[in-house]
Amino acid sequence: MSEPRPRPLQSDGLRIAYVIPAYPPAPSQPFVVNEMVQVQDAGNAVYVVPLYAGQDGSVRHGTFERLRPAAVLAPALLSLHVVALALRTIVAHPLRVLRALGSAFRAAGWNPFAHGRLLLLTPKALAAATWLREQGVDRIHAHFASQTADVAAIAAAVSRIPFSFTAHAYDIYSTALRVRNDTLDWKLRTARQVFTVNDYAGALLRARLPAAHGGRVQTVYVGIPMQLFQSEPPAPHDGAFRMLCVARLCEKKGLDTLIDACAALRERGVAFSLRLFGDGPLRQALAGQIARHDLGAHVLLGGGISQEEVAREMRACHAFVMPCRRDRSGDMDGIPTVFMEAMATGRPVISCPVSGIPELVRDGETGLLVPTDDPRALADAIVHLAGNEALCVTLGRRGRALVERQHDERLTAASLLAKMRAADAANGRGNAAVAPRPSLAITD
Repeated sequence: MSEPRPRPLQSDGLRIAYVIPAYPPAPSQPFVVNEMVQVQDAGNAVYVVPLYAGQDGSVRHGTFERLRPAAVLAPALLSLHVVALALRTIVAHPLRVLRALGSAFRAAGWNPFAHGRLLLLTPKALAAATWLREQGVDRIHAHFASQTADVAAIAAAVSRIPFSFTAHAYDIYSTALRVRNDTLDWKLRTARQVFTVNDYAGALLRARLPAAHGGRVQTVYVGIPMQLFQSEPPAPHDGAFRMLCVARLCEKKGLDTLIDACAALRERGVAFSLRLFGDGPLRQALAGQIARHDLGAHVLLGGGISQEEVAREMRACHAFVMPCRRDRSGDMDGIPTVFMEAMATGRPVISCPVSGIPELVRDGETGLLVPTDDPRALADAIVHLAGNEALCVTLGRRGRALVERQHDERLTAASLLAKMRAADAANGRGNAAVAPRPSLAITD
């Protein structure tokens, strides 16, 4: 990613610090970068607090090059600079530090994994508290409700800068002890605002708060770059019905059900192809399943691809298919970003009524929904679309219209900023941070 450069700040612009998992950002999280780009382009200064140093991988999204943060805290989880800042914070505000850490560790309860995560994150959180005050930041915002929000909450308690976070999926749904978010209720109580990426998640989080405080949990849908995913009429269905799936190769995506459905399609004599792209822990198992069903001539299993490549694949397909499920740990998708990208391209989506998916994939209106873990029902839905070009076009057109209203990144970022400004106005925006330093480079 290019070196950060100074950006002019409008007189009413905010200084927003994003706490994110890694810098450079992870290729699997383009929605986070898309939002930060839109926030900066609206005249706000974006500061970045990463938990870890990101890896330069083979997948590179062109949209990431538009991100120009005002400053980035040292990406490494632990470094001399991070330790020095953390020690400065402890010396300057010992009681605040004790109270913040005491609250966090009490919230972790008896979960040893939660305590271990907090121990690892504490130096970065304390370093961020001092660094963000020096940068004159108005708001700390974390993407994901787990480790990043832990850092934001501790830094906010010590720095007295308000914080918020966006909850996505595994960070609020997973029940496995190793990844369970046992500090979630503490963060819900102490955050100025909490955002969710669908109404389903919003209702779950509001139920964890007293009724008087439920209004602090608000839905802000994920946005996508509409200029990249342009609507284009699909090719005629003569020949094979072309399906696409782009996903992390993990249990909650239901990809084994998709491959079983493909085997059923072949047995029924349906002409089809499936292009499946992604990386993840189930790659070997899925490749073996494709081989066992002798689907090599019908199913391509590729690797991860960039947003630009996704856009090209969307234009070449007839439908996007991903039968999502709740996995054994309780994790499930919120609303997969690829569904928005498919519908923006004018392609119908076939999935399952899990979590917030029905808020976008509306059965019979913008796509088709089938029961989870049911290859036969999935195959029936695919056959129904393959034999009805007019329905595909109608679903695609309605899907595009819904994404324009609900998931245009310019509108979703504007909604986020408007909600932040309203909350800051109600609570008093100012913080007593010192003026930002002139240097706008990564702090090492």
